[in-house]
Amino acid sequence: MMSAAPSSDPSLDNEWKEWKTKFAKAYSLDEERHKRLVWEENKKKIEAHNADYEQGKASFYMGLNQFSDLTPEEFRTNCCGSSMCRGEMAPDLPEYEDLGKNSYLTPGRAQV
Repeated sequence: MMSAAPSSDPSLDNEWKEWKTKFAKAYSLDEERHKRLVWEENKKKIEAHNADYEQGKASFYMGLNQFSDLTPEEFRTNCCGSSMCRGEMAPDLPEYEDLGKNSYLTPGRAQV
C-alpha cells in the first residue's frame, strides 16, 4: 500500500545534505522526513519571494538559514522567548530623550 504523505524531491538531496552540514543539523530517523519536507516548503517560499524581488516587487532578498527547517509555529515556540518577538512592548523602557537638546553631550575631542 502506498503512503498518501508527500515525499521529498530527490533533486534536492545534495542541497539538503549541504544545508544540514553547514548548520550542523542532525535528526532522528522519525524527525528527518518531517524536517526535510518543512525545509523544502520554506525553500519554495523563499524562491517565490526572490523571484518577486528580482522583478522589483519585493524590497529584500531571502535565503536559507539555520531556521529553514522550522515551521512558523516551531520558530515562535523555540526561538522567540523575548516579549518583543511575541509582539509585546517592554513596559519598563524609559521615555525618549534627545540628549543633545539639553547639552548633556559634550563636543568630541581629539584623541592622541
